Amino acid sequence: MELQPIKTKRIYETIVEQIKNLIVSGNLSPGDKLPSERELSEKLQVSRTSVREALVALDVTGLIEVRPGEGAYVHQSGPNDIIESLAFAFLLEKANVRNIMEVRKGLEVEAAGLAAENASNGDLKKMENALNQMKEDLRTGASGDKADLQFHFNIAEATNNPLLIRVMNTVYDTMNKTLNITRKLWLSSTSGTPQRLYEEHRDIYMSIKNKDSQQARSIMAEHLCKVVTELERVDKLENG
Repeated sequence: MELQPIKTKRIYETIVEQIKNLIVSGNLSPGDKLPSERELSEKLQVSRTSVREALVALDVTGLIEVRPGEGAYVHQSGPNDIIESLAFAFLLEKANVRNIMEVRKGLEVEAAGLAAENASNGDLKKMENALNQMKEDLRTGASGDKADLQFHFNIAEATNNPLLIRVMNTVYDTMNKTLNITRKLWLSSTSGTPQRLYEEHRDIYMSIKNKDSQQARSIMAEHLCKVVTELERVDKLENG
C-alpha cells in the first residue's frame, strides 16, 4: 500500500485559492474591487502579510490588478490580451508549418461558414477579384500566393466578426510565410497543383455566394485538410 506525503499549504496559497474560486464562480466579476488588505485579514483571520503575499501572487498571474493607492481589482481581459497571446504562440510555432495549418483550419472553416451567412456584395466582389488574379497568375505561371492569401483574408472580412478579423491580421506575417511554403512545396512536388488550388478556391467562393454555410465549411475543411496531408507527404519525402 502506497501513501503519499501530506503537503502543508502556505497560508497565502489558501487565500489565493479562495479568491480564484470567487472569480470562477462569478461572485467576483472583472472590474470588481477586492476588500482592502485589512478587511481580508479580518475576514480570513490571517495576517496582513499573508494577504499581501496572496495579492502579489494573483497580480503576477494576471487574475487581479493591484493599483497603488487604490487597491486590488479583478482583471478585465480585453481582446488584445487574447490576440497578443495568440500572436506570440504563432511566433513560437512558425517553424512548425503543420501546427499552424491546423490552427488555420480551425479559424477558417468557421470563417467560411460565417462569410456565407454575412457576406455583402462588396465582400463577394473582393473575393471575385482575388480569384480572377489567381486565374491570371495561373495563365502567366506566377506563384499566385498573394492572391491566394488575399482571398482568405477577404473571407475573414466577410464574417463581420471584428475579433476574428483582428486575429487573422495579427498573425498575417506567419500565415503569409506558411502559405508561401505550402505553395512552393506543392508546386515543386505535384503537377497540376495550381489549377487544383484555383478550382478549390472557386468552389469555396461559389458556396459563400450561394449562402450555403454548411457547404462553405465543408469545402474549406477539405481544402485545408489536403494542405496538411500534402505537407506531411512532402516532409516524409524530404526527411525519409
